[in-house]
Amino acid sequence: MPSPGGAPSAGAAAPGAVWPVDATTADAGAQPVLPPPPAPVAEPPPPVPQAPAPPQGPQVAEAYGIRFLCGADDIERVVTEVRRRGKWARRLRGQEVSSASAPGLLLIGEPSSGQRRLARMAARALAEVEAGSGEVRAVHAEEVAAAGPEGLADLLASHAGHVLLLNGLDALVLDDPRGPGYSAALARARLEGVSETALVGTCAPARVGELSAAAPELVTDLRAVRLPDLSQPREREALLRLLAEERRLRVGEDAWPVVRRDLSALQGRGRVTGARLVEAYLDRAATHHLGRAAATQAISDSGSLTLNAADFEGVADTLTNP
Repeated sequence: MPSPGGAPSAGAAAPGAVWPVDATTADAGAQPVLPPPPAPVAEPPPPVPQAPAPPQGPQVAEAYGIRFLCGADDIERVVTEVRRRGKWARRLRGQEVSSASAPGLLLIGEPSSGQRRLARMAARALAEVEAGSGEVRAVHAEEVAAAGPEGLADLLASHAGHVLLLNGLDALVLDDPRGPGYSAALARARLEGVSETALVGTCAPARVGELSAAAPELVTDLRAVRLPDLSQPREREALLRLLAEERRLRVGEDAWPVVRRDLSALQGRGRVTGARLVEAYLDRAATHHLGRAAATQAISDSGSLTLNAADFEGVADTLTNP
């Protein structure tokens, strides 16, 4: 109640007076005024995953129980292509189109670089799709030359349903005076007619360009496959490992320095070159091992043999200097 005279009492607040707000007495429900939040910072992008490292060393392909040391081409892909081409050709049989001919390969490599193994893989691939017998037959350029270009069509027909490995296709076309006739006869049989013989020809690496120039239609028709260079120590070692596994042989750690030394210097003679040379080297070392009574008695229960350095010593000399 105001005092007489209208003077406000000491405890009353003047009208309109504003009192400072104390943080301890402020309304708990009031929202404080805050500065705006900082702008969001963009997160760094995730690191780009690294591409898988390319496989080191020669690769080994396997199909139909056959293992193959690859060269520059993916052999598993080659086998897949042969199988698909064979299936396609079988569906086109009875139609006068060149695509109905059986698949063809041109194997580019020195002698004994895996030609027969790859021919066997191709034969199995065709047999899987009922486009071939699964059998490989082989002829050499000299045998083909005996019949002349005019006999080439009959030669192919006599091997219908099979894979025909023609060793020395490059020599037949390039070295024989009738070479143009052979290339024309092969192209005519495969491209103008329908050949049920899967042709697998061989060619030395140094002659591919010459063969392509002399027989462009034939080379274009055949799928080129580059085989491993078995004059190189790395490829020789990879092949020796493959052959050892097939023979249930193990090369001991102490033997590898001797093996690598020999493989880098090993020279073939006559037909013992390429894979045959590496195979002969390994087989002679195994024979040395078996020739010792103690070693023969020490064959493991699994039937495998472990070859040591002594088994390989001197083997290279016997192959190079009989």
